[in-house]
Amino acid sequence: MPTTHPSRRQPKQARAEFALDSILEAAARTLESHGKAGLTTQRVADTAGFSIGAIYQYFPNKDGLIEALARRELERLTAMMKEALMQPAPFGTGLNARRMMRATAAFIGDRPRLYSILRAEWADAAPDTAIGQGMLRYFELIAGTLNRENPDLGKRIKRDEARFVLFRAISGVLLATALERPHYFGTDAFEDEMVRLILGFLNYDLSPDIPRLAPEDDSFTSA
Repeated sequence: MPTTHPSRRQPKQARAEFALDSILEAAARTLESHGKAGLTTQRVADTAGFSIGAIYQYFPNKDGLIEALARRELERLTAMMKEALMQPAPFGTGLNARRMMRATAAFIGDRPRLYSILRAEWADAAPDTAIGQGMLRYFELIAGTLNRENPDLGKRIKRDEARFVLFRAISGVLLATALERPHYFGTDAFEDEMVRLILGFLNYDLSPDIPRLAPEDDSFTSA
């Protein structure tokens, strides 16, 4: 009895992958044009050139579409960052901070309106979800690279609060730049300021006994 060679299944698999990529790209374009509130499965189907039934073969609803797109783009950003940080950096040079900034700027500058939506999906993801786990891997990549360049830098972003602040600071400035001052990208002056932002955050620390403001007013309280 003749056996089916695995290669005979490839055209079907290729068509399925093409359809999935087309649907996710249509979802991305719909988000860019209409925002998250304006994304519907019908709009995605129309943009992709598929029937709405074909969309439901892959995704149960628009939330599933957004989640899949957020995962895909996070994986793409992580791959870009991994490639950017592949080469070692001399101790204490801050070279990896510059590489991080360039990779993130390239990613955001490509589709800033899409990124402005997806970064909220990333930040809000619970740690036990696929996106949450992807964010942990992304931060571990950055922290591990910084730690190899300078152990003190890696320690600074081990806390969730520190990672959140640094991630939002870098992405927020780069997003604003892509939307408002795209001509800054690629210039030494802008890149230098971004490196100062990153290294300033990573290098500066607070004394544990520094005075702090009381939660209910502006009076000082001891730490």
